[in-house]
Amino acid sequence: GIKQPTHVLLQAGVGALAGGVLGYLVDCFGAKNLHSIVVEPDQADCIYRSGVAGEMVNVGGDMRTIMAGLACGEPNPLGWPLLRGCTTQFISCHDKVSALGMRVLGNPLGNDPRIISGESGSVGTGVLAAVRHHPDRAALMERLGLDSNSVVLIINTEGDTDVKHYREVVWEGKHPACD
Repeated sequence: GIKQPTHVLLQAGVGALAGGVLGYLVDCFGAKNLHSIVVEPDQADCIYRSGVAGEMVNVGGDMRTIMAGLACGEPNPLGWPLLRGCTTQFISCHDKVSALGMRVLGNPLGNDPRIISGESGSVGTGVLAAVRHHPDRAALMERLGLDSNSVVLIINTEGDTDVKHYREVVWEGKHPACD
């Protein structure tokens, strides 16, 4: 009973999950019928950098990010060709975007169910919330192809993996969106 998604936001570490899900969706709906966005932490954005370069790029260094499940630094060579060929946009974002997603999912509006999400699973929701509240919202929504008819699919891949950090982010405001 759910409409075909117009958009999918997928988080990536090495890109295996993003590639697998995107491959399935492309098989079902076709690459031209889906606006696909792959999101990564800016400290470990190997898929983003690969998308910009058009070839696999590894990221080294400390990769300090709250999105520990995405702090990988090396694209999966099996999934990369599909991501390169079928991803509409790549986004590299700060930890505060993921933290915003955790807070939004944990404190829904109306009768929406509460979702307890970890840092890596919440980043897609964080991107949408950040766009929604950005001063240049209209331009960002146009760039992402989002409008009132968009049907967005986001997959949360984890729950509360670190109870202490979850409380620091959701209850105490760690990694504020406006710092």
